[in-house]
Amino acid sequence: MIINKENGINILLVVGSARKGSFNQIIADYLADKYGESCNFREADLKSLPVYSEDIENDEIASVTKLREDVRWADGVVILTPEHNFTMSVLVKNFIDWCSRIELVLANKPVMITGATMGYFGTVMAQSHVRQAMLSPGLKAIVVPGTEVYITTIQNRVVDGKLIDENAESLNKAFNNFVDYIASDNRYCFKC
Repeated sequence: MIINKENGINILLVVGSARKGSFNQIIADYLADKYGESCNFREADLKSLPVYSEDIENDEIASVTKLREDVRWADGVVILTPEHNFTMSVLVKNFIDWCSRIELVLANKPVMITGATMGYFGTVMAQSHVRQAMLSPGLKAIVVPGTEVYITTIQNRVVDGKLIDENAESLNKAFNNFVDYIASDNRYCFKC
C-alpha cells in the first residue's frame, strides 16, 4: 500500500502476520486510513522475503532490495507483531534479520512497536523481544518512548473487519506521540 502525498511524514508499516483477516493487518489499515491525510504510508512485503541466511545475504534478491528501499524511504517504522509462543512472529524476526545485515537500514530509525491479541496480555512478550532486538549492534534502531501499545481482546474492538475508533484511544495517542517525535528537532540517536 502506498499513499502519495506532497509533504508529510513517511511511515513504513511492518505487519508480522500472514493470516487472512489478521488483527495486526486491521490495525495497520486503521492507521493508514485515519492518518492518510498527514502521513505517507507503505507496507513492507514480508511474505515475499526468503528466510534469512548468510549463504544468500549478498545475493541480489528483489524482495530484499525493495524492503531496504522502503526502510530507507521511511521517516519511521511501525512494527505490528502478533505473539507466537511468547515471542515475535517468524515474519518479524526475518524482517529484523534482513535489516541487520549488509545494509543497516534501521540504524537511527525511529520505531514504534505494537501488536494485538485475543487474550489479555496484548503481545507483551513479543513486543519485549522486538525491543531487545532493536537495540542490538546490527540494528541500532530508536524505539520511541511513549509509543507502547498492548492491544488486548482485539476481537471485541473490531466490527466488520475494521478497528472501531472509540476502541483505539491508546493506539491513537501512541501514534501521535510517534509522529510528534519524528517531526521534532530534539531527537536522539546512537553514535556509531
